[in-house]
Amino acid sequence: MSSPNPPSGTAAPASPTLDTAATTTHGGQLSRSLGVGGNVLITLSGISPASSVFILGGAALAGYGTGVFWGFALAGVISILIAFCYAELASRHPIAGGDYSLVSRVLGPASGAAVFFIGMVSLPLIIAIFALGVADYLGFALAGLDPLATALIVIVLATVTACFNIRTNAWVTGVFLFIELAALALLAVLGLVHIERPITDLFDSQALDAATGGLAPLGIAGLVLAVTQGIFSYNGYGGAVYFAEETKNAKRAIARAVLWSAVITVIAELVPLTAVLLGADSLEELFGAGLPVESFLASRAGDTVTVVVLIAIALAIINAIIAIALQSGRLLFAAARDQAMPAALARPLGRVSARTSMPVAATIVMGVIALAACFIPFDVLLNATGSTLAFSYGFIALAAFVVRRSPAAHGTYRMPLWPAPPVLALVAIITIFVIGILDPAQWLSLTIAFGIVAAGYLYFVLYLRHRPGVLHLIDASDDPDDLDGTPVAAGEGRGA
Repeated sequence: MSSPNPPSGTAAPASPTLDTAATTTHGGQLSRSLGVGGNVLITLSGISPASSVFILGGAALAGYGTGVFWGFALAGVISILIAFCYAELASRHPIAGGDYSLVSRVLGPASGAAVFFIGMVSLPLIIAIFALGVADYLGFALAGLDPLATALIVIVLATVTACFNIRTNAWVTGVFLFIELAALALLAVLGLVHIERPITDLFDSQALDAATGGLAPLGIAGLVLAVTQGIFSYNGYGGAVYFAEETKNAKRAIARAVLWSAVITVIAELVPLTAVLLGADSLEELFGAGLPVESFLASRAGDTVTVVVLIAIALAIINAIIAIALQSGRLLFAAARDQAMPAALARPLGRVSARTSMPVAATIVMGVIALAACFIPFDVLLNATGSTLAFSYGFIALAAFVVRRSPAAHGTYRMPLWPAPPVLALVAIITIFVIGILDPAQWLSLTIAFGIVAAGYLYFVLYLRHRPGVLHLIDASDDPDDLDGTPVAAGEGRGA
């Protein structure tokens, strides 16, 4: 696949004043060795389209029926809008640390602290959630696996793998990603070669009526919830930003990595789900099945193929854990390098391994937190992560709305139709919050998310605000390798 062109033009690069110390930390430096393709491989692995289709997509089919078609299509549009926001922000500030780094530099350290707390809680908990589900899929080949023991082993192996150099991780995740995309391709083919109904049947959103066993119209609230499920299913394309300092020509390339990751994810999930809806023998039986996607696969391909595919899903989940472990390590590393924590913690966590050019200490610490999270009740894990995504996207959309108050450097990606993408994304996120507030089942998740954000702001008020000059928000966009890879003579740069 050829490298994409951003949807809008970018200015021709010039020779800016550069800071060779921008990505150097305690004598170490992240290795700028990924191309756009390598970044996309790791990012897509963290999204795990296959497990999203089988787990989240299956749950959506059971709950929202044919509303999944419109719900996931609209979610795809919203996701692309948010991807535009990520692309412009990351092009201006191609820095390891993901949402935290972007928000800190655009909205300020108070909001940055809130987003840092979101990441510090959600990333390890997501790893734990994924790991605890691995045994359910590996169990088709290895009966009797204990979910907790399996999760602990998987997290240890994933954390160790995440400490290898970034190119090795790109190859490892790329192999796993190929397997899960092949599983999705098989699912799409099975649905499209045996089409049972025209696509126009999907335009009228209907879901299973538990009382009658037949189909009934899906209300607007149900459709909005289907959109929410789709947004969550597509989530992760912003993960490309975590590897900005390891991506060549990052000022231009990181926008492409974000946009390609978002577009591929939407296609890779929406097409097979639509194929399942078109190819199922009976929509009532599909929506009433305990595991709708697996049920469709078994009816079309047989039990043996189904077992093979489900093992592939287990590998996809493990792959996602590796990718998220990579991201979480860079979050903690970036905050430590910014000195957003006491020096006794920042010094070791901000180091880069001289051998692998990886933030090993930060990655291991996040892995240990994920191990501890495995002992938290599963429903608590789900509630603690359920609404944090909307907050993260809200901060990113707001940052993308205000970012143009400051001039952009040459070569910076500019999203098309600004400010429409961040405004529309904010409207969608506010709608999701309103629906959540009206649904008592979402109150616990929203309360926990509000609490995490409040804790971040409180951390700023009680600690960071009283340490003027300590927070050191370096900008890796000043790294000479960001633009054309041509080093700058010593002494030409600006002090960090």
